[in-house]
Amino acid sequence: MDDKVRFSYVEVLVMAVILGIISRTIVPQFSEASTEEKVSKLIDGLEVMRAQLDLYRVQHGDSLPPADSFKSFEAAMTKKAGQYGPYIKKIPTNPFNDLNTVRFDGEPAGANKAGWRLDTESGLFQADNDAGYAAL
Repeated sequence: MDDKVRFSYVEVLVMAVILGIISRTIVPQFSEASTEEKVSKLIDGLEVMRAQLDLYRVQHGDSLPPADSFKSFEAAMTKKAGQYGPYIKKIPTNPFNDLNTVRFDGEPAGANKAGWRLDTESGLFQADNDAGYAAL
């Protein structure tokens, strides 16, 4: 006698439908959690950079770090210069586009050309991945 368990095509079809329904219910919850985590990391990065840029301005006569290139900006923020700095260990990575670069002025924030955008006139530091996140 054969002791193997066998499923009919109908039983397999019913199981496939049930698994499909379950996956449609569960997968969006993981996607939402992932987006919420990215937004949280984005906000953390913005808060850290804004606070450290404010400190830089206070310690350097209301001037921003050099904005002639990303390298000079990064060096001003991450290396000790005289009695001041470093302000951060490294430029945070924008979790939505995985870039830690900063661009200066030009197109409004949200152009997705860098991780971040710094307006050298106002000192506003913004996310550059999407116009919707630039408002944070």
